[in-house]
Amino acid sequence: MGIKHKLKNHRVYSRYTIIKKFFIIMGVKPVHIILPVFLSFVAASFDGISLGLLVPLVKGVVSNSFDFIKETAVLKHVVKLFPQIFFGTANPNRNAFLFLVTLVFLFVLLKNALGYVNAILSAYWHGRFKRNIYKFVFERFLSFGKMFFDRTNQGYLIMVLDYSEYVMNLLNVFEFSVNQLFTLAVYFIVMLMISWKLTVITIFVFPLLHYSLKLIISKLHKIAQLINESKIELHRNVFNILSCIPLVKAYSKEDETKACYNKINEDLRKLDLEQKKTERLAEPVQEIIVTLTLLFMVSMVALLFAKGKPAEISVFVVFFYAARRSLPMFNIFNTIKMSFASSKPPIKELAKIFDDTDKFFVIEGLKVFKGLEAGIEFKSLNFSYINEKPILKELSLYVEKGKITALVGPSGAGKTTIINLVVRFYDCNPNSIIIDGSDIRDYTLKSLRKHMALVSQEALLLNDTLRNNITFGLDRKIPDEELVNISKKARLYDFIRSLPNGFNTEVGDRGVKLSGGEKQRVAIARALLKKSEILILDEATSSLDSNTEQLIQGAIDEAVKDRTAIVIAHRLSTIKHADKIIVIEDGHAMEQGSLNELLSKKGRFYEYWNAQKFY
Repeated sequence: MGIKHKLKNHRVYSRYTIIKKFFIIMGVKPVHIILPVFLSFVAASFDGISLGLLVPLVKGVVSNSFDFIKETAVLKHVVKLFPQIFFGTANPNRNAFLFLVTLVFLFVLLKNALGYVNAILSAYWHGRFKRNIYKFVFERFLSFGKMFFDRTNQGYLIMVLDYSEYVMNLLNVFEFSVNQLFTLAVYFIVMLMISWKLTVITIFVFPLLHYSLKLIISKLHKIAQLINESKIELHRNVFNILSCIPLVKAYSKEDETKACYNKINEDLRKLDLEQKKTERLAEPVQEIIVTLTLLFMVSMVALLFAKGKPAEISVFVVFFYAARRSLPMFNIFNTIKMSFASSKPPIKELAKIFDDTDKFFVIEGLKVFKGLEAGIEFKSLNFSYINEKPILKELSLYVEKGKITALVGPSGAGKTTIINLVVRFYDCNPNSIIIDGSDIRDYTLKSLRKHMALVSQEALLLNDTLRNNITFGLDRKIPDEELVNISKKARLYDFIRSLPNGFNTEVGDRGVKLSGGEKQRVAIARALLKKSEILILDEATSSLDSNTEQLIQGAIDEAVKDRTAIVIAHRLSTIKHADKIIVIEDGHAMEQGSLNELLSKKGRFYEYWNAQKFY
C-alpha cells in the first residue's frame, strides 16, 4: 500500500521561488499583469500626448500665431485633415487655440478614465488575491501536525495570518511602479523632443537620488526587523495573558502584567515612530535634489536666451513642467526598495509557512477505513516528543473490537499519548500500530477519524451555541428530537431546558459560561451523537462531582455497548465493567487483565485500587 505524503520533502525556498509561489497561491494569471500594464501604458501615452500638445499651445499663445503648426511633424497632418478649422474662417488663430485646448482636455480625460478603470480592476482582483492568500495560509495551518501547535504560540500564528497584507502591499507597489515607469518614459520622450541637452542633465539626478537614499533604505530594513520581533513578542504576551486571566488575577499580577505589556507596546511605538521619521526623511532629500537640478536648468536656459526669444522660452516652460513632474518619479526604484525593506521581515515570517521543516505532518495513506473488524494492536511502540525523553517504550497491547479497554496508571505514564497516536494527532513509526492487519499510516485520516469519537480530559468548546457545539463535525442535519434524546442520555437535557434560550444559548470562549461538569457533558453528548464505533474517553468524568459522575456513568455505560471503547480513568471505580484493564507505567504495559484477575495478582493495580478505596 503506497503512502501519500502531505508534502513530499522538506524544502527551503529562495526569494524568487517564494514570489512565484505567492503568485500561484493568489491565483495571479498573465491577464492580471498584462491588462493593467497595457492600460497603464495607454494612459501614460495619453498623458504624454496631452503634455506634447502643450508645447504648440503655449508657443502659439505667447507668439500670438499658430501658423507654425503647418510645419510641425504631427500637427501638419491634422491641419490637412481639417483645413476649414485652421484656414476656413476669419480667425484661424482662435480656432487653432480651441482645437488644441480641446485635444489636451480630451487626452487628459481619456488618461484619467483609463486610470479609473485600471484602479477598479485592480481593486477587484486584489480582493480575490487577498482572499486566496488568507485561505491558503489558514488551510496550510490546518495541515500541520498537532506538535507544531504544541510548540508555536497562537498569538504568533494570528499575526502571521495578518502578514498577508504585506504581500498585497508589494503588489500595489508593483502596479504603481509600472504606471510611474511608463509615465516617466513618456515624459522623457517629450523632454528629449524639446531639448536633449537639458534632458541629459536631468538623467544625472537618478544616481544622486539613488545613493542619497541608500543609507535610509538600509536603516529602514533594520527597523522593520526590530518591529517584526517586537510585534511577535507583543502578540505572544497578549495571547498568554488573555488565555490565563484567572491565573493573573489569582496571583494578583495585574500590575506586573500591565507593566510588561506597556513596555513592549512603548518600544513598538518608538520603533514605529523611528520608521516613519526615516521614511519621511526621504521626501525632503529628494525635494532638495530635484529643486537644485531645476534651478540649475533654469539658470542655463536664462543664459541661453538672455537676448530674448519669447516663443522659444515659452517652450521651455513646458519642459520645466514635465521635468518637475518626472524628476520625483526617478525615486520609484527607491520606493520599491523601501517597500521591500519594510516588508521583507514580515514576508520572511509568512514564507516559513511554505517550508515543511518542523511542521510535523501526519503521514496518511490511500486506504479507506470502513470500520473495525478485529482490533487495534500496538507492536513494540516507541514514541517521544522531539528532542525529549521517550514517552512510550516498546509498548505492546491489543484493543479488541466490541470490548472496553481501560488504561490506568500515574500521570505522565503515557496514557494520553497512546490516545493521541490512535486518533493520529501525532505520527508514529511504521508498523507500530496495526488496525485489522494494516499499518494505521496506510489509512486516510478522514476515514479513520470518521469512525472515532473522542472525549478528552479538557472539553473543547467553540464560542458558539450549545446546539452548534453538540452537533459540531457532523455532515447531516440533526432533528430536534434526536438532539433532545442525546442530551438526555448525556444527563444534559435538564440543564439545557432550564436556560432561557435552550440549545441556542451561547457558551462563551472555551465554554467559560459553563461549569466543568457541564462542559464535559456537552463533549459527551457530541461524542454520542457522532455514533462512531470506536469511542475514546480520556478522563471523561474528571470534571464531574460524585453525584454527576454517577449520572453520566450510566450514559457512558450505555454508549459503549456494542462499541470498541478505550477508556483512560483516574477514578478506578468507573472502570469496574471494563473487559480489559491495562496498567501503564513509564511507557510500558506493566499488567493486563480483567478487574478480578488484576486484583487477585495483588500487583501494581491492586496497590492503586486499595489507594482509592474511599471512592
